[in-house]
Amino acid sequence: MNEIVGPDSVESGSTDELILDCDFEANGEEDVVLKWFYNGMEDQIYQWIALNKNAYAMGSLKDLIDPTYKVSDDPNSMMRALRFKDVDSALSGNYTCKVDTADEVKWLTKQVIVYSPATSFQIFLFGVEDQFQGDEVVLCEATNISPRPDFSLHVSGSNGSLDDLELFNPIREEIPNEDDSYNVSIRISFNSSYLEPGTTKFSCLLSIPGTNYSDTRSMEHFVDYEEEPSPFELLNEEYASFNYPSNFTEESPSEDIENGSNRIASVVLLGCTLMFSLLLTM
Repeated sequence: MNEIVGPDSVESGSTDELILDCDFEANGEEDVVLKWFYNGMEDQIYQWIALNKNAYAMGSLKDLIDPTYKVSDDPNSMMRALRFKDVDSALSGNYTCKVDTADEVKWLTKQVIVYSPATSFQIFLFGVEDQFQGDEVVLCEATNISPRPDFSLHVSGSNGSLDDLELFNPIREEIPNEDDSYNVSIRISFNSSYLEPGTTKFSCLLSIPGTNYSDTRSMEHFVDYEEEPSPFELLNEEYASFNYPSNFTEESPSEDIENGSNRIASVVLLGCTLMFSLLLTM
């Protein structure tokens, strides 16, 4: 036996047929018995005895197999292949071809994945328009994807990737549907004040193991803020800017006194206002 020729993966509905060819050389032997099995050796789905010419579909996939299909004109190997008439996720699995001759018994197994892309794949950012700054939420969700996918969310800031998603306490959900597809989601909460200034990028990656299928959704969140000074820092800044006049000019001593008094009154008023604000927040 050489190999089982056929795709490793195929998208459901993308083609009218799926062919798996059990490529072997009969070497003139006429007593070839070829059998196909699905997901182990208990579910036989096909049999062809070269001397009898006709092939037979059976087992769990009987209604999906075309037993009249011929892959070549060689009478000792022409019906060695499986041809499926409809291609959907029900065909995903492991296929074993077993060839019996008078001299030996050989078999090969191949995995085939029939996948369905997500019917919807989106990323959302909630909370950025709230009146009061609080937790914002990034939500990634994909629906009706088959078989079970790999689903991940990556966060990268202006200084590089934040690889440890667990810091955001992600909430993951995976809901199987009746048709063996899945709805999956990942949700994280964060506060913009804890992000690096600049652009933070959120990327959702969706893929199906064993296939070439992958998809990405991403969005950017820009953070531009300056740290607000504390009330005491404001008071200190105002006090530091006050220069009490040490020398009065002969022309306008009363004006200097008035300006100095106004500055003192401003500092005192600011201090009282800040203290009152602090009491209200306690």
